[in-house]
Amino acid sequence: MHQSRSPIRIIPSLLLLPTIWGVAIAQEISCSTANTRPDPCSIPSPGGLFVFRQRFEPDVGSDSGSWGIDGLEVLDCATQQPQDRISYGPTYTHEEIGSYCAKSPLFGGEKGYNDAEKEWAQSEVGEGVEEVWERTWNTAGRFISTFDYKCLTKPQAGVGVAEFFTVLSKLQRTFTTARLLSDADITPSDDTTYSLRELTEALSTGDYKPIVQCDNTTLSSVSWPLNVKGKFDSGSFEAASNYEKKSNCPSEGIIYPPSTTLAPTKKNDDDEEWKHLRRPPPRPITLSHDESRMYYRKEAAKEDPVVKLGLRKEHDEERDEWKEERAGKQYWRDEL
Repeated sequence: MHQSRSPIRIIPSLLLLPTIWGVAIAQEISCSTANTRPDPCSIPSPGGLFVFRQRFEPDVGSDSGSWGIDGLEVLDCATQQPQDRISYGPTYTHEEIGSYCAKSPLFGGEKGYNDAEKEWAQSEVGEGVEEVWERTWNTAGRFISTFDYKCLTKPQAGVGVAEFFTVLSKLQRTFTTARLLSDADITPSDDTTYSLRELTEALSTGDYKPIVQCDNTTLSSVSWPLNVKGKFDSGSFEAASNYEKKSNCPSEGIIYPPSTTLAPTKKNDDDEEWKHLRRPPPRPITLSHDESRMYYRKEAAKEDPVVKLGLRKEHDEERDEWKEERAGKQYWRDEL
């Protein structure tokens, strides 16, 4: 006997659950004007405007140079000035920061930690990457409110350090500045210049519109203004459309500098052909000569001591006679 199955009835209200749940867990974005009193443990506040910087190094990496991490600015949502009034974490030395990051599973071991260090631009004042990380945490990371130990149920030493640098590493891989420029046929060159509009349009992706910075007329860095959804370590960022800082580059004639390091000279095929030949080492110069034509100074004959003694005696006798003769003479004074 077969039992008939009644058709399954879908309750319309259940279809709304995902939408309702999505609304319930929707994270607010930092610097939102809709929320005048955000929870600093849930959303970075008052420093909720972030500027991620990349700096160009023409002599690093490949022939096209390298765009490395230059740092992060934490700005006040209202004033857009550095949020350095309220700190939510202690300062750390670069040894402590390196220890926290190397031990964190976020980097996936020592190799991941070393790879993250290589993503940073070299210091312009001679610092090592460890010192750059120390300065970045002490001037930016510790001023992010969601890293406050009060926001954690079990606070530990070094809280937020590994999370902070992991997020910066993810941002570096997100904003592929070198590839964006290359895709727009903008490459380092010593005989081609670009306009500010060309550079900005090449780097703009969706709502993300970076701020191009120059050193006089030379392209030097790119700044990406961002807001974050929820906590900083969520890594969920959106473009900040209200960032007021403008580019300092000229509208035309911007130089994308090529490498200043001389490329190795290409070997000529002729050099390879004659490579097996070597110039012989110099030999000492020798002149042939006839021994019969060589003259040597003859050694003076040695004087006979007996003859020498006789000559001396004869000389003494002559001197005595001269003395006696002189003594016998009388000297008269001429009278006037």
